[in-house]
Amino acid sequence: MELTAVNNPQVKAAAELKQKKYRQQRGLFLAEGLRTVEEAVAYRQAESIFYTAIEDERTRAVLEKAAEQQVKLYCVSDAVLKKIADTETPQGIIAVCKMQSTSMEQLFAKGKLLLVLDRVGDPGNVGTMLRTADAAGIGGLVLLKGSVDIYAPKTVRSSMGSLFHVPVVAGISEADFIQEAHNAGYELLVTCLDGADSLYKADLHGRLAFVMGNEANGVSAGLLAAADKRVYIPMAGRAESLTAAAEASTVMSELCRPRED
Repeated sequence: MELTAVNNPQVKAAAELKQKKYRQQRGLFLAEGLRTVEEAVAYRQAESIFYTAIEDERTRAVLEKAAEQQVKLYCVSDAVLKKIADTETPQGIIAVCKMQSTSMEQLFAKGKLLLVLDRVGDPGNVGTMLRTADAAGIGGLVLLKGSVDIYAPKTVRSSMGSLFHVPVVAGISEADFIQEAHNAGYELLVTCLDGADSLYKADLHGRLAFVMGNEANGVSAGLLAAADKRVYIPMAGRAESLTAAAEASTVMSELCRPRED
């Protein structure tokens, strides 16, 4: 189907997904850019796709695969795509995708390493951490209340498709998470300076949930008190600290190492 009017109902509905309230109401979100749309189609989470002229084989291939899945395809004008897009210069293709449905019980049942974000509010950081978690083979991502919306357009773009690979649970309260994690036999691992062991000397075996706090304040007092293991990252240089994304990447890389022994 071809759409050229920016006030078309389908166009309006898609553009509204840039706002959190509409994403939550409909259980849908936007995935912008060819790489991200490819992953959405590969994991069968695309519901509809809006695209401009087909100019390359990759775009043609993803649209053909989407058509086989009976995804609704809309060829649109540049003006329409810009209305839907969250970026100033859209890449030419945007998918409307279905949100995942994952529970804490399902995550815990797998027994894999988990990344838990405590009030991390920067969409780019969260997307980057999700990509790192995906690369490291982390079993799932938990976003505690107060963290950024994982389905915000910037977060989705920053994840570069990893959102479709890693199970995500969002909006869990700190108290509920601590109780459910311990009931499931998980130990909480946090980074801090007080009473902490070096990351490279600590015992990192077992069922671990690595809790990452925000850059300004770190993890909350409640999570710090509930932590079973505390580590710090030794730094040979003069920098006082790392960004949240860099710290999370360092810890997750080390967490994966013992599992290769």
